[in-house]
Amino acid sequence: MDKIIIDKYLCVRCGQCIGACPAHLFHRPTLNDYPATIEKAEEYCISCHHCLAVCPVHAISVDGTSGELCFDLVRESIPRFEHIATLARMRRSIRRYSNKPLEKQVIEQLLDVVRWAPSAKNKLPVKWIVINNGNKVQELEKLVAQWMRSQPQLATIREANEPNGIFRGAPCVVAAYTDADALWPAVDTAIAVETLDLCAAAMRLGSCWAGFFIRASQNDPAIRQWLGLNETETVHGGLMLGYIGDEAYQRVPYRPELDLRWI
Repeated sequence: MDKIIIDKYLCVRCGQCIGACPAHLFHRPTLNDYPATIEKAEEYCISCHHCLAVCPVHAISVDGTSGELCFDLVRESIPRFEHIATLARMRRSIRRYSNKPLEKQVIEQLLDVVRWAPSAKNKLPVKWIVINNGNKVQELEKLVAQWMRSQPQLATIREANEPNGIFRGAPCVVAAYTDADALWPAVDTAIAVETLDLCAAAMRLGSCWAGFFIRASQNDPAIRQWLGLNETETVHGGLMLGYIGDEAYQRVPYRPELDLRWI
């Protein structure tokens, strides 16, 4: 079966696929011709599905996926700039969480959106581990604290964090990892985790990047084993999640002007 199929019975020859494809895999000699794929198109295709998203009549399929499986874009539901700007400015790193457990379906709803986070060549390399059990979170926290005790340079930071716990009472910790063959693992993971972070803020949930956990998981074999990672897998991102406790922010804090140069 061909990777890219154009149904000429449906195609209206609008040419949108030609302009949308980032790898320029579609062409046509004249405006009256149906679009066709270039030589080796299947080799160059990264399955970004731009062609599916732009085709108005579902005439294209890639890897057996047609436009009919895509979500229709409801333009009235697209947030305005001021809404996104407010969300980005109001988002805070939460370090006091409610005792209320975080429901599995809420986590699944958040992670479902993260499937659309961009990644290098659309390889989608990020995988996830969710620790959403209070006892398990505490087990992991003890392992992270134990690793930190073995690092003299972290003594002051550890002592400052230990009274409240490394995970600050968050009921859920989400780890993001990739295989060693990922093209841009740290960046792809950061994009995916921050997408999760902002979605959590939109749902009025608390979140905080778990930096000590990330460092510990990259350096401590005991934590890697606890997470079930093999020797080719590395955690590049981690996020605490939960309902916000008694933190109630009233305003957006000040930030200095950007260090910006125009060229």
